[in-house]
Amino acid sequence: MNTKYLCPRCGTKLREKDWEMVHEMRDGSIIMDAHQVYECQDHECGYMKRWESVPEIIAQQGDERLLLLYPNERGRILDVETNLIYPEFHYQSILARGYWDDYIGNHDVELLLENVRDSEAAYMETPNIFEFATSELSQDAFLCWLMSWSQETHRSFDKSLHDASVDFVSMMFNVHGIPVPTIEKMEITRQFQGLDILAIINDTYAVLIEDKTFTKNHSNQLERYREAVEMAHPDKIQLPIYYKIADQSHYRSVVEAKYFPFTRDRMLKILQRGRKNGVNHPIFLDYLAYLEKLESKINSYKIKPIIDWDGFAWQGFYKELQMHFDGNWGYVSNPRGGFWGFWWKPQSKKNYYLQLEQQVLCVKIEAEDIQDLRKFRNEEMKSVLSESEKHGLLLQKPSRLGTGKTMTVAQKTNYIRTQENGLIDMDKTIEELKKFELCY
Repeated sequence: MNTKYLCPRCGTKLREKDWEMVHEMRDGSIIMDAHQVYECQDHECGYMKRWESVPEIIAQQGDERLLLLYPNERGRILDVETNLIYPEFHYQSILARGYWDDYIGNHDVELLLENVRDSEAAYMETPNIFEFATSELSQDAFLCWLMSWSQETHRSFDKSLHDASVDFVSMMFNVHGIPVPTIEKMEITRQFQGLDILAIINDTYAVLIEDKTFTKNHSNQLERYREAVEMAHPDKIQLPIYYKIADQSHYRSVVEAKYFPFTRDRMLKILQRGRKNGVNHPIFLDYLAYLEKLESKINSYKIKPIIDWDGFAWQGFYKELQMHFDGNWGYVSNPRGGFWGFWWKPQSKKNYYLQLEQQVLCVKIEAEDIQDLRKFRNEEMKSVLSESEKHGLLLQKPSRLGTGKTMTVAQKTNYIRTQENGLIDMDKTIEELKKFELCY
């Protein structure tokens, strides 16, 4: 039986019928949409699909490439060997671009098109659930799901996924200097008195996971979570984890609270090992693809012209700068829209500090107990610009003058050094910034 003419919902035979829809526009004009459809004979099912005509093969290039003719003189090339079909053009345009012969074969076009792949799909990303489920709660669900697979009883269901889960859980033990036991029992609680995830393992260990995507810890929350777990489970050994897939300038407060910063690069290695060892679960692979895409965005400053950098690229650039300068970075909001900034204090005893406001380098001064801020600013600006001229630093007067506890007294708009191809030259950019560090 030809299943093409059976309803995919209920299996009842389909029938052809004419269908039309009339839509009245606001201006009183009428739009009519009319075509043939396949309709299920079982009215309760309700299945209905537009009838599409089967294209005709009108030309060929050898035995491998066929030219299909669709309604409205549209043509598409079908490569029989690779089973790829290419985008549509006017069929005369396709004929004019190559050496085509008249078609002499006897292919079943419907059968050919059943399993054909669109060539454009090769350049498209497949839908990823984590592109839509971006909240911390969605990530919590993934982490809980992954940890659950570490129980020894789950080995027989999917050994590769079980091993990857054990890899993840063992890492959380190991970073605290504790060997991972065989996991016989795991009780997972979400949102335990504000803590994202609490996992009690073998009635002995309490794994605390505070999950951050693009936010940071605040208000002593990490200490409070430890105290809450201590009250509820005083006999458990705590393994606090600060799980972070995005980046932040530093983790000092996290470490002070005795949490281990479990960052994206560490998780990527675990997931990539899992993929290499045969994990093929779509949820696992989707999350890995999501983190790899984020990693690619952070590192895009290496392969994109500066004018095309987004917030992720600036974060990647600042992360590399931290290897050479003792500074911090983060998003600075202001009435003009905000920017990603990097700031550090040079070695001098003066109250100067340097700040990168993306493509602009600013020399700033801290005014402590100064009564006349404007006078102080102008004097410092004159001094900084004089020093700049002496050392050939090419600093300029700020485009906007302000008065406050911190003030910009000079700036440079082209501190980033580039290669001939327009990409950043990191070594020369660092060399350029060190000149300012020595002077101020």
